[in-house]
Amino acid sequence: MSQRRASHHNRCPNCRINQFFCVCEFLNPLKIKTQVSLIVHVSELKLTSNTAQFVEKLIPSEAKIYIRGRVNDHFSPDPILERSGRPLFLFPDENSIELNDSFKTNFPGPYHLIVPDGNWNQAKQVKKREAKFDTIQSVKLPPNLIAEYKLRKAPRPDWVSTFEATAYALGILEGKNVEDHMMTFFRKWVSSTLAARSGDFSSVIKKENL
Repeated sequence: MSQRRASHHNRCPNCRINQFFCVCEFLNPLKIKTQVSLIVHVSELKLTSNTAQFVEKLIPSEAKIYIRGRVNDHFSPDPILERSGRPLFLFPDENSIELNDSFKTNFPGPYHLIVPDGNWNQAKQVKKREAKFDTIQSVKLPPNLIAEYKLRKAPRPDWVSTFEATAYALGILEGKNVEDHMMTFFRKWVSSTLAARSGDFSSVIKKENL
């Protein structure tokens, strides 16, 4: 059996990476004030490259995934809208306001961050299809952010993943320490996943022989 195929059959059930590269020890939970609702398409949950799952794992008390796109199961935004905090829809539409210190002064928290997961078009459709989201203020990230997500090819370098977008938003709403904590794990996960995908276990074998 090839190392690549072995990697597929020996994945950690939690982080879903080959157990030689498991990152679960770096999943140190955070406690924050902001509620986080991640709207994830059912097809995305099957992908090991999906990043929303790790937001929920890092912020288990405040972050929750809501699944859409199930066959014969109508998605309802009501459970999301029932959560506490000032609701903010994280997507850069024509009415979005940039998240920064001035935003926090003008729109004080606590907050409820609603994050649509998926590609650009999928995320855009979430708010468009749900009339109950129309009255929620859209927010966007500051400009000039560069994506560090190397597991999928983005059309533009500033199109960040769901995890990165959530981390950067919480860095503003909660504090830079939250962003740093989340991004430290993210970088470890990305590098470990790339190593597992390469099929090169030499670095792991060397560590075991030390």
